Amino acid sequence: MAEEIRLNIALNQDLLPKGQSDVPVIVRLDVEPAEEFRRQHTQVPTDICLLLDSSGSMDEPFTQGDTRTKRDGVIAAAQQILPHLGPQDTVSIIFYDSQAHLIAERLPSGRAGEISALLETLRKYNGATNFEAGLKMAQAVLSNGTAGSRRIFFLTDGNPTDGKAENTLRLVESLGQAGVTVDCLGVGADFNFGYMRQLSAPSNGRTERLDTRDRANALFEQLLVSAQRTIAANVFLNIQFAKGLRDLEVYQTAPETRYFSQLQAGSGGRFSLEIPVRTLRQDKRNIYLLKANLDVPTDASQHPFAEVRLDYDLPSAGLSGQRAALGISVSCRDHGQPLRDTSVDDMFAEAELAKFYERFLAARAQDWRQALSILDEMTRRAHLIDDQDRLRHYRTLRDKLQQNHGLSDDDLNWVGASSTKSTIAQDAAELGTAAASSLGDFDY
Repeated sequence: MAEEIRLNIALNQDLLPKGQSDVPVIVRLDVEPAEEFRRQHTQVPTDICLLLDSSGSMDEPFTQGDTRTKRDGVIAAAQQILPHLGPQDTVSIIFYDSQAHLIAERLPSGRAGEISALLETLRKYNGATNFEAGLKMAQAVLSNGTAGSRRIFFLTDGNPTDGKAENTLRLVESLGQAGVTVDCLGVGADFNFGYMRQLSAPSNGRTERLDTRDRANALFEQLLVSAQRTIAANVFLNIQFAKGLRDLEVYQTAPETRYFSQLQAGSGGRFSLEIPVRTLRQDKRNIYLLKANLDVPTDASQHPFAEVRLDYDLPSAGLSGQRAALGISVSCRDHGQPLRDTSVDDMFAEAELAKFYERFLAARAQDWRQALSILDEMTRRAHLIDDQDRLRHYRTLRDKLQQNHGLSDDDLNWVGASSTKSTIAQDAAELGTAAASSLGDFDY
């Protein structure tokens, strides 16, 4: 087999006039399964582990004024996935409070009625919140799984009160390395979105804020589909930038926006980065943005930009150690205006919100004035892409921060959820929409 996974690119500007200095170039890199391979492999057996918070605070209303509790809402959302399980899928259930409780271990989908009844027993448990205990038990349960896709739906309504934070981080790192995806879900106003993003990052899982019961129901279904359609595993993206490039930035914009700041300096002034992509879906593309400033040569028609390599396994096809590679360069010419693709610029402006969000979290506890200036940068990006909803919310939060010198947990969670999901990239990630090599919005 060949070209099971493809790499496509688009540049925000190409055909650069020779001799220009410090030109910012942004490359959109799409990673996607080839159409023929997608048709042959539509769904894989999946082991799902529902790791659910059973602490006392789960008895609070799901949202302010709601007649149903967080516990009620989570049970209903988890039950929502049962009719959609595949014939080879399994479900494990772990509740955690002061300790972890194994409720079900890899029950087959044919026992959906039993799984539903066991979920109802979440109402019987109470205690503190111990992330470490819950994740340790989930690791033990899924280590025995043989399915092509293994996923933890890790839900909480607050911060850990028991266990050690460093052990929790080691557990999610180990799970990611073992090929288990950890999706982190927060319910209510008191959980820490920024911390949950740290826990989902090693496995490149999703971080979601369940702000309504309807959204919780929809997200559990979406996450199940995502798990069932995982066709590539052990995926790593290696990027080596060309010599002499400056102001390097790298983002993932789909499935979830992430900013990668830890580039490695190499020989000859070249910088590199390895991204643990972990998995790829059958029905979506992953999208990355690479940005660098360069000096356009006067004596060449091409300027090297980067070399990209993707390493991956395809368990459904019995293939391991597969590789796709691509060299990226910018074309140069003597006269004329650059060939521009403004859609790449817009996607980059939205991706920058994730970078500013991380800086905002680091600054807000130490210097509210610095946090205010970062929020101003986020407001400018929202204005640039004409996102009126974000623009309105950022301005409201700016007024709150200036007046109170701080923000509520719910406000911080909204900033996180809104700044780490690219609406532009989510639409572009759907296979069937334009790939990077065939985008529109060109300006000459």
